[in-house]
Amino acid sequence: MKKILLLVVAAAMFACTPKHDGFIIEGTVTGDNITDGKAYLTNLSRVEPIKDTTDFIAGKFSFKGKVTTPENYAITFDGIEGRVVVFVDNSTLTVNATVGAFNKPDITGGVTNELIKALNAEKQVVSTKYNLDSLLTEFYKETTTKERKDSIIAIYEVAQKETAVIDSTFFANNPNSFYTVNEMLKKVEDYPVAEMEAKIAAYKALPEFAGNRFVADMETVVNTLKGLEPGMLAPEFTLNDPKGNPVTLSSVYTQNKITMIDFWAGWCGPCRAFNPTLVEIYKKYNKAGFGIIGVSLDNDANVWNQAIADDKLTWVQVSDLQYWNSAAAKLYYVRYIPQNIFVDQEGKIVKRKVGKDEIDAFLAEFLAK
Repeated sequence: MKKILLLVVAAAMFACTPKHDGFIIEGTVTGDNITDGKAYLTNLSRVEPIKDTTDFIAGKFSFKGKVTTPENYAITFDGIEGRVVVFVDNSTLTVNATVGAFNKPDITGGVTNELIKALNAEKQVVSTKYNLDSLLTEFYKETTTKERKDSIIAIYEVAQKETAVIDSTFFANNPNSFYTVNEMLKKVEDYPVAEMEAKIAAYKALPEFAGNRFVADMETVVNTLKGLEPGMLAPEFTLNDPKGNPVTLSSVYTQNKITMIDFWAGWCGPCRAFNPTLVEIYKKYNKAGFGIIGVSLDNDANVWNQAIADDKLTWVQVSDLQYWNSAAAKLYYVRYIPQNIFVDQEGKIVKRKVGKDEIDAFLAEFLAK
């Protein structure tokens, strides 16, 4: 009888509790020199920026809303430097942060947030095990020798491998968490296309992912990657050379047995460092049928042209000077540079992302056929 009574009371309490079909964030900021003003909730997306504003009084703030695509948001405050990052889904969260330590807020509530906290706790164990914070400080000291820096890098690589295992285990155990979807978009190329298509189909079958732009973005990326597999016809593009003359990709690859599309930029340190080696490779194999078309992700014509001259790049160069918004970079899903893709004389893709240390041997083998 007592148990039945307790259940009835609990049910009545829930019935009287107002429901909010979305998220609620209740927060407190402590520390010195906190003044009243506004608090701002902003997602970290450049593609679909979302922003909300609320009063920030006596160190307190509150946000209410609803998200279709749960993701990381930043909370900032008038008169206070830094930001608090919180993963926002449609649940109730409590945020406690201290001025000067916004990178370590205490966030409670929310299924996704609790999962992330547990994941980060596992990663912290690895960080503590290898003393990574101290090693990072040591690495950037002027007195640290090259030999010591190399040993620190080696330790970091070991730690990163252990962290990657933790991430993989998390994704396997929580395949349908919103955080997993966020991370899957970053790791699309780490999985075979067929496996990613299966994951996307599974997400689209779940009501909670209806309208989720990360799922839609994953599908777009996978469709792009399918068109970049070996044997597929390389997507055509037309960009201007440094003199403003339009150049089509096909006008270049039809002149060579194999053509390297080289994505680079004058502002890109690793690209510039590799250019002398690429010049030597070009000289070695050009007469045998190797060509290059350089696609620059510059946004300054002067920087681009000066880099071409300084690095003595004699092959075809094109750019739309749109930086990371380069039309060609989008066609080929270029997320970092330097990056390459090789196509044959018919424009069929031979291989993507050939490592800089593998290019010479790859060309030797292909051109010997």
